[in-house]
Amino acid sequence: MTDIPSDHITNDVFSYVEKLPRPSIMALYSDGVRGQYMAKTILQKLPELARQFTIRLSVCGGSFPYQQVQSWSSSRHKNDVRSALDRMQALAVIEPMKKMKQDDYEGLEIDPACIIQLSKPFQIALQLSLSSFSSGPYPELSPDELDRFISAEKANPTPQEKVKYPTGAPSLAELERFTQGRWDSVLHFLVGTDDPGVESPPVAIVSFLQETGLMQEDPDFRGSHEAPLVITSRGYEFMLQDVHVQVWQFILKYIQKLGASGQNEEFRKEALLFLICLSYCKVGTAYKVSALSKDTKKIMKDFSLFGLLYICQVGGVKLFFPTRVAVNLIVGGLSDVSSSKSKTDSTSVAALSSSAAATRVLEMALEEPIPSKNHIAIICQTNFQICAYTTSSLHVSMLGLFCDLSSFRRLPNVIFFRITRDSIKGAFKLGIEARQILRFLKMHAHPKLRTGDQPLIPSNIEDQIILWDRELSRVKMDEVYILQCQDYAEYEAVKFYVLSIEAFGWGSEKERRIMVHYHKAADAASFVRRYRTRIAMNTN
Repeated sequence: MTDIPSDHITNDVFSYVEKLPRPSIMALYSDGVRGQYMAKTILQKLPELARQFTIRLSVCGGSFPYQQVQSWSSSRHKNDVRSALDRMQALAVIEPMKKMKQDDYEGLEIDPACIIQLSKPFQIALQLSLSSFSSGPYPELSPDELDRFISAEKANPTPQEKVKYPTGAPSLAELERFTQGRWDSVLHFLVGTDDPGVESPPVAIVSFLQETGLMQEDPDFRGSHEAPLVITSRGYEFMLQDVHVQVWQFILKYIQKLGASGQNEEFRKEALLFLICLSYCKVGTAYKVSALSKDTKKIMKDFSLFGLLYICQVGGVKLFFPTRVAVNLIVGGLSDVSSSKSKTDSTSVAALSSSAAATRVLEMALEEPIPSKNHIAIICQTNFQICAYTTSSLHVSMLGLFCDLSSFRRLPNVIFFRITRDSIKGAFKLGIEARQILRFLKMHAHPKLRTGDQPLIPSNIEDQIILWDRELSRVKMDEVYILQCQDYAEYEAVKFYVLSIEAFGWGSEKERRIMVHYHKAADAASFVRRYRTRIAMNTN
């Protein structure tokens, strides 16, 4: 499986798969048992119109003429049809479409005579998923079977020298604490908090923190020993993200590392398919490790370092329990916010969708007599005061990134901070953006704020943070190339073209002058030459 460039940043597994070469995606669908789960997941990720096309094609032979497919939608949605088909092609749902050039804007248009056909591996995998009665990718261990294993463990405990994993099945609360503990250790290590109650992250995780650029050796260290690690601006950004985004960044680096270390392509395919299959497992349900292949067992051990899986030994049988993060890692990427008009809006949507899944867990934590250190519930007041229900020193450090430290006050189960212009500007200097601060506050908003129609953050607070951010970029410089058109017709043709390639900067109809972004100046100049040549030939 040929990988995408290691420096390419993706937001979820779907954007990663979409950038893979077509043969690599087809190999995922072609997997005998697990390919059906890949096809089912991709079907859910497709835009609504593309999803309708896929289902119609799958039940009607798998192929139709393009004009017939186009008639399945209103003529007003012609562009939506092209966009849906392009997305289907990018994910190898359909065979590559034949396209043709259009002289009016020098773009590529789908050939009206081409046939829209489902790719064979996807079609087989999808039909298998629609007709399968399987409850999941791996056989579940029933409660009765698990009880028998637990009884056997109590009757004949495993010798201590043979115990490699914890013994006994975990509860849902223990699974939650396990995952949160993994990531608390990472975040505590990032900010350098000295909390004796938090274990140090595994050596492999520390290595990942350096490889991902979240930490670096202290450039100001002058000692003779090895320089200590310090957090980078990218690390500050990482801290304020949702746990699912944090996990995906580690998983992405893990997959890329497999390619860099010379591992075979089959191994990376196993990692992607294992991620997909975990999303169809149940939180708190036991699965036998013996059901996994040899390569997947190795990946399972690595995933346990990230808090995706809890591995234990019960009655001499090795089991794994998917955590909530593992099951929701794929599901969290199904809500496509890429089409949002505003970057801030899309961030808010992502924050809300990811935090809603954890709201129930947070509510239970707040109802406990002794509040859990793993959760935080924030209330933003209109006077710029932040009220946070937490007992964790980590959360104090995280809020201190953009709040005034001199305003810190603590009660037994709640802390208070105040947001000021200087504290927000200090966060900007660390590399933190306004949208990341707003996302963090919305993501961890108190559950009671979600019960009504009130905003999670008062509008005056949100607007002011955005205004402070804009103070840093009041003037934006952009390098452009000036095209002087000969007449109005040429001006209109050139303007239409540069708009289609997203190169338009500014234009004056009166002066027949267009400014295009410099990195696309060569394309625009080439179009002008072709246009003038074509006009000259028609004149002669």
